[in-house]
Amino acid sequence: MQTSSEYVAQRDVESEKIDKLEKQLAWYKSFFDNASDAVLVVQPETWSVLDANLRASVLLGLTEDQIIGSTIPQFRRIFKLLVKSASPTILSELSLETPEGAPVMLEVSARFVDYNGRRLIQAIARDVTEQRALTDKLVQADKMVLLGQLSAGVAHEIRNPLAAINLNLQLLGRRHPEGSDDHPMIDSALQGVQRISRIVESTLDFSRSTLPVTRKQQVNAVIVNSVELVSSTFKRKTIKVAIDLADDIPDLMIDTQQIQQVFINMLTNAADSIKARGEISIRSFAEPTARGDGTMIVVAISDTGVGIRPDDLSKIFNPFFTRKADGTGLGLPISQRIIHEHQGVIDVESVVGEGTTFYVKFPVPGYA
Repeated sequence: MQTSSEYVAQRDVESEKIDKLEKQLAWYKSFFDNASDAVLVVQPETWSVLDANLRASVLLGLTEDQIIGSTIPQFRRIFKLLVKSASPTILSELSLETPEGAPVMLEVSARFVDYNGRRLIQAIARDVTEQRALTDKLVQADKMVLLGQLSAGVAHEIRNPLAAINLNLQLLGRRHPEGSDDHPMIDSALQGVQRISRIVESTLDFSRSTLPVTRKQQVNAVIVNSVELVSSTFKRKTIKVAIDLADDIPDLMIDTQQIQQVFINMLTNAADSIKARGEISIRSFAEPTARGDGTMIVVAISDTGVGIRPDDLSKIFNPFFTRKADGTGLGLPISQRIIHEHQGVIDVESVVGEGTTFYVKFPVPGYA
């Protein structure tokens, strides 16, 4: 029979073991919670999260209470990959949405783990959203270079025979003056040649990647000059133009001709989007950068036109994409390239039936 002293000694030993186990558990839990990558334990079939560390909560935009028990059906694909794979670990990608609606691209390393007779999915996830976006931009840049080279070659080949066609059509036009039966066909052909010629010239402009020749310039002056140059376009319809330019913004290092080309493209597009009557507003102002570590000078060009369809918004800067019957689809791609060469960006927002706003943003080093 165990004496009281032996019982106390045994209790102390067991208490010491429990204390040691609790410290070990806290030790491993600390590593789990503070891992630099997100760690999730997901139950197959229900796809519910049984456990997750702090990084997973931050990555998915959920609190610790919210993430435990939440359902991530995208893990169904991870499960199928694991079942089919001969390797114990698979590497894949998942696209998830945070509660705010922002998409997050995750690189996921997953494997099966057995716990109390249950087969669970252990996943280590890393946010690769920015890397994917950068990769896509690099791929797009390579495509643009190849497209520019191809377009330039094709445009040069078209130029000479097009000039010959144009000359012969003009000679035919003299032999068949206005009023003759054949004149409408010749005139229509000449208009087609002129349109092809505009496309060729725009293509050559797109393929020429000339670096901007910059000098200090007040962007407001460029805006005013651009409006004057396209004023005849506004007069073809009933378009009211409202200009609101901040007078306290600094000079920018810009290529005046190139930036004027950007503004003319956007003002022309704005006028074209208005069917009969409407308004175009042009504003300039300063705003802090997204990181709050600098300042951007913004030129906003808004219209009350037909707007851009949501499916088209992601395509408007693609070369040769256009919804205009007589458009070349190169105005916006050229504008975007010019602004990128000035280290700036172009943002756009649009509502079908209400209008569109383009934001041309220039960085201003050392200005606050």
